[in-house]
Amino acid sequence: MSIQLIRPVTIKALVTDGLKDRLNTDMREAIKVLEEETARLDSEVKRAQLMGNIPSQQLLQLNQVIAQEKAKRADRKAQLEEEIQAVAALPLGSEIVQGQAQSLTTVAVGDDLEAALGVEIVVQDGKIIEIREGVK
Repeated sequence: MSIQLIRPVTIKALVTDGLKDRLNTDMREAIKVLEEETARLDSEVKRAQLMGNIPSQQLLQLNQVIAQEKAKRADRKAQLEEEIQAVAALPLGSEIVQGQAQSLTTVAVGDDLEAALGVEIVVQDGKIIEIREGVK
């Protein structure tokens, strides 16, 4: 007798110059979006102040909310900048975890469950170069 199980699949990427460039580009784009959002928040506050028909209490609350949102974006920007430095320090040829997926596997009485559940896919510049089963 056997049954099918859904097992987790770890997706790993082999660190190449191309991967480093792609990750760096993605993070720089995310930083640019955060900076644009921050500028938009600033312009919203200025617009509200120029309208002058907003009660001072509401304007104060708006300023507090905007300040909190700007702080969140500044924290995320700092985190992305740290990640950019971490990516730059990755040694070529090393492997990093890029995500998880799932697959079906069939197990039967007597199978090594740990080996049946341990599977990894290794990707190099978007192409699968290895599938590892029995990874513990």
